[in-house]
Amino acid sequence: MAHTLRLTTLDEVFIAADDELVPSVQIEARVSGRLDPDRLAAALRTAVAKHPLARARLGSASLTARSLYWEVADRADHLAVEITDEPVNEVRSRLYSRAPDLSRSPAFAVTVVRETRGDRLLLNLHHAAFDGMGSLRLLLSLARAYAGEPDEVGGPPIEEARDLKDIAGSRGLSDLLIRAHTLATTAVDRKRVTRVAPDGGCADGPRYVFAPLTIEDDDTTTALARRPADATVNDLAMAALALTVLRWNRVHDHPVGDSVSVNMPVNFRPAAWSSEVISNFSSYLAIVLQVDDVTDLERATALVAGITRPLKRAGAAGWVVDLLERGSALPARLKRQFQLLLPLVEDRFVDSTCLSNLGRVAIPAFGGEAGDTTEVWFSPTSALRAMPVCLGLVGTGRTLRAMFRSDGRSIGEQALGRFAAMYRDTLLT
Repeated sequence: MAHTLRLTTLDEVFIAADDELVPSVQIEARVSGRLDPDRLAAALRTAVAKHPLARARLGSASLTARSLYWEVADRADHLAVEITDEPVNEVRSRLYSRAPDLSRSPAFAVTVVRETRGDRLLLNLHHAAFDGMGSLRLLLSLARAYAGEPDEVGGPPIEEARDLKDIAGSRGLSDLLIRAHTLATTAVDRKRVTRVAPDGGCADGPRYVFAPLTIEDDDTTTALARRPADATVNDLAMAALALTVLRWNRVHDHPVGDSVSVNMPVNFRPAAWSSEVISNFSSYLAIVLQVDDVTDLERATALVAGITRPLKRAGAAGWVVDLLERGSALPARLKRQFQLLLPLVEDRFVDSTCLSNLGRVAIPAFGGEAGDTTEVWFSPTSALRAMPVCLGLVGTGRTLRAMFRSDGRSIGEQALGRFAAMYRDTLLT
């Protein structure tokens, strides 16, 4: 039976986004064989039946309505699958340059790209309904349904899970002050933020272009060995991205500011169901480094780790809930402090680049003629003129897959490939 869900304020951020932001989340899987269209369609129906927001559409609101809502039907309106043998990068640019239509369900689009080495399954998901982890959870349900395997869904009921104040909001003023104090240096350190140099962009070209990078086996070992004690893989990856931005600008004789910053989406689901419940649970933290301090990868990684550790201890990712859900009740000074941490402030992105890491994933084989799942790729919503490069990371075993997405108006496909190669060089040498 159909029912409704009130939009959270975090949902509304991506529904109310202007034309500059295309809220498309990329999840892509490659299989060793061929995906059967009928079997895939049946698997899609089974998968969306497991997750309410996976089959939701935006409700029709009157001019006087004070809130928006999702309509969750028993089944999706339109589960079409595009099948093509076009070059995959052309398909990516076309698919992810448009946000899925929220007026019909589901809030995602599906394309299969036929290749000689196995099919690729591309999912384009609207960020109002899906974050990176939610997108990955849908892919997991889809693979299990295609293979005929059980798919037990964890986490609380969707209404309970989407109570953002309950799961991530501050517990009182003292908790709020701890978060504010922990985050305060971010705004202070954001001085003349470095902007990525444009290269090869075209105003009439694709809105987004992509460059995949695979690091595996001995190269993975080499990169991970460069981490200082207590630094995470994510710390290393962010440090390498910040260094790559600086190297890129210097090669292009483009200005380098006083700081370089990496916008880091954070999953604030509770640990008990950190990979469950399809919805948008993404907060954002800015990792700001002073350019003069960023001398090499080891030093930069240690600096990043010194920033991320206290942020984690303070539960700082919940600040976005404090601002959006409790904004009218916040003291004015705290509210302004939190507003300065939003990725988009006063019509400009404040960070140099963005990195979102899904961590290690394990997607089962689709089975049948589709065979094994051989690759998983991801990129987040973010690439804009002011912040033209973003990076999504996925780990599988000893392999790290990095998908670079850029605003094609600022950085063209060939240039983005060079940026990705420079990132690899930064990690390994």
